[in-house]
Amino acid sequence: MRYLPFTLLLLVLHASAENQLTPWTAGPPNGEWSAPWRLADIPKLTPSARGLVEQGGRSVLRIEADAAAGGLLHPLDLPGDQPWQLSWQWRTERTLDQARFATREGDDYAARVYVLLDYPLDNLSFVTRQKLRLARTFFDPELPAATLSYVWDNRMAPGEHARSAYTETVEMHVLRGPEAPLGQWLTESRDLRADAIAAFGSAPRRILGVVFAADSDNTGERAESYFADPQLLERR
Repeated sequence: MRYLPFTLLLLVLHASAENQLTPWTAGPPNGEWSAPWRLADIPKLTPSARGLVEQGGRSVLRIEADAAAGGLLHPLDLPGDQPWQLSWQWRTERTLDQARFATREGDDYAARVYVLLDYPLDNLSFVTRQKLRLARTFFDPELPAATLSYVWDNRMAPGEHARSAYTETVEMHVLRGPEAPLGQWLTESRDLRADAIAAFGSAPRRILGVVFAADSDNTGERAESYFADPQLLERR
C-alpha cells in the first residue's frame, strides 16, 4: 500500500469533514443574510454596519463599528465534548488607540469572534447563576452560560487571556496584538474543546453558536475589519 504524504493526508481529511458553518452567500447590500446567519446586536447600543463585499474573488464579511457594536451570528446545536476545530481568516484596517483589554471603559476590539457555550448552571457561582437567570428572563432567553471570545487587541500580546470586566462567564483570548500587520489576511485555528476546558474547567454540554463582530462603543472610535472562510470541523 502506498502512503499519502502527510500534508496531502491532512487536505483529504479536511475536505472529507463537514463544515458546520453555512457559507455566507448572501447579505447586504444585495439582500437578506443567507440562513441561518443573522444579526447579533446589543440593546441600547448603535449597531455596527455589516455587509458582504468581494475581495480576491470571494465574498467576505465587512464590519464597520463607528462608536458602535454588533456582529453576525450563526446558531448551532453541537455536542461540546467533541473535538471541534474553528478556523477563519480576518484582517483589520485600523487599530483602536483608546481600547484597554479587560476593562469596562476600554472594552473595545477591532475584531473579535465569540463562541457561545452551554454549561449546567451548577457550574456557575451562585451570584452568576442569579444574574444569568435575570438576564434570560428580561433580555434574552437564549443567553449562553459561557462564552469564549477571541480578540484582535491594540495593546496586549497574543496568548494573553482574562475574564471579561463585565462578567466572569466570558473568557477572552488575545490572538492578534499591536504587532499584527494591518490590511493583511491572517489565519486562525482554535481547538474549542481544549480552550473551553482551560477556561471553564470542563467541556461544554453544547456549542450554541459562533459570532463574528467588531465594537468601538466604549471608546467612540472607528473600526473596520473583514472576516472570511469560517469553518467549524470535527477533527478526525
